[in-house]
Amino acid sequence: MGGRSSSDDRLWLFAVQSLDGVGAGLYGALFPLIVADLTHGTGHFNLAQGAVITAQGIGAVVSTLLAGLVAVHAGFSAAFLVLAGVEALGFLLYLFGMPETRDVDAGAPSAITK
Repeated sequence: MGGRSSSDDRLWLFAVQSLDGVGAGLYGALFPLIVADLTHGTGHFNLAQGAVITAQGIGAVVSTLLAGLVAVHAGFSAAFLVLAGVEALGFLLYLFGMPETRDVDAGAPSAITK
């Protein structure tokens, strides 16, 4: 099967890498704002930011290990689906577990961590 896959196409790779860069930029800019909002008035911004960065590092190691193991035993498509499932679980956890930090009545941030 000598056909090229879409991942071999230069334009496809450029588009995917560009979107990845935009996503990483947004994530890198917005996540410290979320941490600042959650820790407002507590004096624990740096501690929380450090914990988040540590969790990201651990997640990077575990996801690479998991993807590699699944890819070796079940193929790349299965590895992609497993990581997509983990991402979906993370999204649901964030969606339903992240507290609202805005006081809806006053329109101002509320101190949820006092």
